[in-house]
Amino acid sequence: MAIFAVALLCAQADDARPDAAKPDPAKTNAAPKSPAAKTSARPAGSASSKKDGPKKDGKARPIVFITPEREAAALTFVQRNHPELADLLAVLKTSQPEEYDRAVRDIFRTLDRINLIQDRDPLQYDLEVAAWTAQSRVQLLAAKLKMGSTEELLRKLRDALTAQNEAKLALLSHERQKVADRLTKIDADIARFETDRDELLDKQLHVLTHSSADTTRPAKLLPKASTKTKPATSHQE
Repeated sequence: MAIFAVALLCAQADDARPDAAKPDPAKTNAAPKSPAAKTSARPAGSASSKKDGPKKDGKARPIVFITPEREAAALTFVQRNHPELADLLAVLKTSQPEEYDRAVRDIFRTLDRINLIQDRDPLQYDLEVAAWTAQSRVQLLAAKLKMGSTEELLRKLRDALTAQNEAKLALLSHERQKVADRLTKIDADIARFETDRDELLDKQLHVLTHSSADTTRPAKLLPKASTKTKPATSHQE
């Protein structure tokens, strides 16, 4: 996220310079590149081996192909949680399509991960969204700061870093509470097995033997049909 933000803001700065439209004589007079040196443009949504290669820990991230539906979901998520980034993405889509494609894949990975949490733990979902938003704001302000430092930007960045740290702290505190609750349950189970060992053993034995008796019990025979016959009636002639 930080890389594409820097690239976008630098591109905007280059477009704003008066001499941005002037061709570079050295580049104009340079020999044209051979066709072999050219690389074909990567379509939106496709995977890039350079951008999606193995991570530092040796584990390759799963390839994410961006469909129109996934792109729309990612942009909606950004618009709802960081509108300023959404505006920059709109510019990035036309100025640097590959960076835009990579940014949308990165956002969709985050969205896909936290959506799995929403139903299971709504509070953690909200904390994850807050942490992502705080981090995104920090990265965007840091990218702006690379273009020129001002007291206002430094103040905003400091405030954003404070918000990011608070969001991380809230998320970690929630995760710690979940672990503590889990440990409390485990401790209770251990205590129950230690103090009621004989009672639990008797219950388990009763359940198993009772189930075994049910499975080995012969099935009831159906009542036999009556074999008695009615006495023959004499017919008077």
